[in-house]
Amino acid sequence: MRLGKLTVLTGVIIISILVILGCSDDKKTVTPTVTYGSLDDPEFVPVKVQIDDAITTVVNDILAGFDNLYVSPGDTSTVQNQLTPPAFQPDPDSDPDVLIAIYENGWHYVYATFTGDVYFAETKDSVRFQVDGVPVQFPGASVDYIHFIDNWNFTALDQEVSHTDYTGRSDFELANLNQNVAVANGTTTNSVETNYFAQDTTLANLFTFNVTLSDVNVAKVNSQWLSGCPASGVLTMTLNDSYEWSNGLTGGSGDVNWEIGVTFDAGTATVTATNGSDTWRYECEVCTILSK
Repeated sequence: MRLGKLTVLTGVIIISILVILGCSDDKKTVTPTVTYGSLDDPEFVPVKVQIDDAITTVVNDILAGFDNLYVSPGDTSTVQNQLTPPAFQPDPDSDPDVLIAIYENGWHYVYATFTGDVYFAETKDSVRFQVDGVPVQFPGASVDYIHFIDNWNFTALDQEVSHTDYTGRSDFELANLNQNVAVANGTTTNSVETNYFAQDTTLANLFTFNVTLSDVNVAKVNSQWLSGCPASGVLTMTLNDSYEWSNGLTGGSGDVNWEIGVTFDAGTATVTATNGSDTWRYECEVCTILSK
């Protein structure tokens, strides 16, 4: 069983000199009624990184949900291979410090911790399979519904150097698995705390996301849910960015709220983000829908 996490994997955000992962910005859509901001605007660059990673994370969580159909949740050796690290593990081959998998009251529960060279990781995962509204212990072709919940915490071991800490929770439901098109709904809440330290300069950001996934459709491929790629549907997000900085002589702090809308169309996400006064819009390819 894979633990889908808020895999905001951009590392430390250093003001506006960043490598933007997950989404490209080569499809900018402009309408006559709105003047959209530049995607190179230093105000927007670090926010775009977080938005792109949040979208990628949700898509990965959907795929992780489908993956639960093809593993044995009670087999800890299988579970270990499906855990979200190695993305956060410095050593992908290292074993968990703790790995517990149980089945109780219709739910599979997995708890795992890892200690690496850089991070301590703690993950808690729950998954429930149903057929016609009745819980079943093991996945199979007759399962028509999956409910899975992920909790995660990744904390840098050295808090005195530049680092990023991650905390979050996802709660997703996949329905209509006995049909050719499944429907995904759910929520994700998470925080990304970045800390940058350099000579005479410090910068701290706390990005807090609340994400709602609404009626995202994913088509079956060759009788299996291999793609996990949204054909349609909507994401809505709120993002709060609290920041504090100092250069040794002066400093400051602030708090910015963002409203973000995302529409999926055949693996492409159209993103509109506003901070209340300015608006940015772009498109990005988040995944590829496999052909039958």
